[in-house]
Amino acid sequence: MNVLRFVLTVCLLPSFSLASVAAGADGWQTLFDGKSLDAWRVYQQKADTPVKHWVIADGTLHRPEGGGDLITREQFGDFELEFDWKISEGGNSGVIYRATEDEPDSYRTGPEYQVLDNAATGHEATDDVAAGSLYALYSPTTDAAKPVGEWNTGRIVVDGNRIEHWLNGKKIVEADMASDDWRAKVANSKFANWKGFAKSKRGHIALQDHGNPVWYRNIRIRPMNEVQTAGAKPARLLFVTQSAGFKHGSVTRKASDLSPAEQVMTELGLSSGLFRVDCTQDVAKDFKRELLENYDIVMFYTTGDLPIDPETLDYFFNDWLKQKGHGFIGAHSAADTFHNYEPYWDMIGGTFVAHPWNADATVTIMVHDPSHPVAKPWGEEFTIQDEIYQFKNWQPEKVRVLMSLNMEKTDLKMPFHVPIAWVKNYGQGKAMHMSLGHREDVWTNPTYQESLLGGVKWILGQEEGDATPNPEVSAEEEKKAQATAK
Repeated sequence: MNVLRFVLTVCLLPSFSLASVAAGADGWQTLFDGKSLDAWRVYQQKADTPVKHWVIADGTLHRPEGGGDLITREQFGDFELEFDWKISEGGNSGVIYRATEDEPDSYRTGPEYQVLDNAATGHEATDDVAAGSLYALYSPTTDAAKPVGEWNTGRIVVDGNRIEHWLNGKKIVEADMASDDWRAKVANSKFANWKGFAKSKRGHIALQDHGNPVWYRNIRIRPMNEVQTAGAKPARLLFVTQSAGFKHGSVTRKASDLSPAEQVMTELGLSSGLFRVDCTQDVAKDFKRELLENYDIVMFYTTGDLPIDPETLDYFFNDWLKQKGHGFIGAHSAADTFHNYEPYWDMIGGTFVAHPWNADATVTIMVHDPSHPVAKPWGEEFTIQDEIYQFKNWQPEKVRVLMSLNMEKTDLKMPFHVPIAWVKNYGQGKAMHMSLGHREDVWTNPTYQESLLGGVKWILGQEEGDATPNPEVSAEEEKKAQATAK
């Protein structure tokens, strides 16, 4: 049995100090800081039972010999859990979550994040018992484990019935405990005989004692109800990266991995605690009226006329955005999506016509409203290498331009205004477009990421930002561009 149980339980026992799990300003609680086991106890033993067989050495939590599973004193429902792990040659362990103490073994009660030496145990990286798998149920989508003896970084996200497993920065497992697929997998597994398996909505994090040496460090958790104000759940963002025309490298997936852009947005959601991201390159399946109700924001990094039926598009523009007050973010080539469809350019503010500055161009960008959350990270002016779009169907009287190309400092002089980022109120909803983002190194630029996060915060009402149209900016920059180009 490949099981490593990692259990968090809030038991405020007066005889123990839980200072090690106190939440910081960002909601993270440290479960193991390399010095103390105050947050832990032995599975199915009294709270004051000494922990003898799990030891602290060189800042790591190490299980050199038997002694039973280690569980957190505190219990959690929805959370993000991060931890580093290292396994011995041929070793086997696991982190179990939402675990209870109703069975002889913790792995009988909660789902498990597998910790394993794949090679020595004879398992392929995509077996359903391989490192990072949702043990015996869901296989990793890709090989992300490091060789035995090296440190790996694991992450578990549990949000209601939704589960994500991450390994070394890659999301390798997704599961929905309310789905038919989950029920079928459980029914066809050994878990079918354990009636309480994965039934608890709250439970401990458990580190499994499977009889092999294993090491852990940097263990921390962030309960979701501590991330959001007033106990609200994180927002949901649907990130559409399907291309019906040119396909950018930043949205190209390798095997079943996330693309670079998808990885960035997913990480931004997790690290900020504000939102969760679902990525799709299949709008025929995932962009439907009934599914849109699950989301607060839709983001496009897309091209061409996507196969979305007109009724769904009409509902999206008019009901979902305008009337229900949700949000839209367009990244780079989103302006080249439905670019001849008037309802789309009315929503987004303008559409692609050309890119006189290719991906190797180095340009200077002016910031017109440095107080807006989208523009604030950039300062007053900056230089960047990226592909720069020219727009048609431009509606300066309906948008607030936050940033634009400084034509005077650009090698290629053109007689027109080039907006780079803008926002607009769209009925009760909000829309934002960021023209930058062709190059992968732009997506990995921390300032670009902070700018996108600022847009999310603005849409969600977490930060204030003016969306009052400023057509005078477009008029002035157009005049300067024409003079410069002569």
